[in-house]
Amino acid sequence: MTSRTGRSGGFEEMESLIYRLFAEKQFALALLALVMVAQLLSAQFLLLRLKPPSQQAIAAPSSKQRLDVRCAEGGARLLSGEAMSREAARGKVVVVHLGAPQEACLAEMAAGAAELVVGMSVDAQPARH
Repeated sequence: MTSRTGRSGGFEEMESLIYRLFAEKQFALALLALVMVAQLLSAQFLLLRLKPPSQQAIAAPSSKQRLDVRCAEGGARLLSGEAMSREAARGKVVVVHLGAPQEACLAEMAAGAAELVVGMSVDAQPARH
């Protein structure tokens, strides 16, 4: 079916149906059809405005770009057990692995939270024993 504008498609078929319903004095159905067309157009408009969600999660750096450490009594230690040096950490992402009590605490705090941020002071002085 071709409309007055020369295009063929679903909205033009709907347009002719609405004209026919008005001509047959079926006003309730014609108004319902008009409302449906308006809803379809607004839904189509909203879909066009949608953007994909921003990437919130960031992939972990590769093993060459990061240094995995665990905080221990004598200071930071590599997961292999060796003491961590500043030179080894220079230019790398340091991933601190928490112990079981800290992980449990974070899991408890994160339950139901929209976001959990763990902070630390970069210029904090190491503990003196």
